[in-house]
Amino acid sequence: MGKTIVLHGRSASRGRAEGTALVSSDMVAFGGTPDLQTGIVREPGHCLLGENIAGKVLVYPTGKGSTGDPYSCYFLTKYGNAPKAIINRTANPTTVVAAIISGIPMVYGFDRDPLQVIATGDNILVDADNGTVTIQKRSQS
Repeated sequence: MGKTIVLHGRSASRGRAEGTALVSSDMVAFGGTPDLQTGIVREPGHCLLGENIAGKVLVYPTGKGSTGDPYSCYFLTKYGNAPKAIINRTANPTTVVAAIISGIPMVYGFDRDPLQVIATGDNILVDADNGTVTIQKRSQS
């Protein structure tokens, strides 16, 4: 078992979720990055192109969506293709609304840069009620 790290941030949308991290160095717009009916990233040139965000703890710098972003995220949820939780460096207002109306826990504004600490495949426990993210690093074997 790997090392455990706890990050402290601010809650944008309450709740708790646990799952596998999917980390993007690119910003995400729910209205254009993933396909709503599959959860697969379809945005040309995006670093997650071909990856599925469904059921993952999605870690990325910030959102880049428009006012339609919350509705797209809501439909991702209805289709069963939304992430379990969202972790951002900084909170984009449309991403916050998307997380709230979709019931997705979201934390941002950490004491350490989550993109420097979390890697794809790490197990993540997001406790947005308390603003904490517990990272169980995957074993390096």
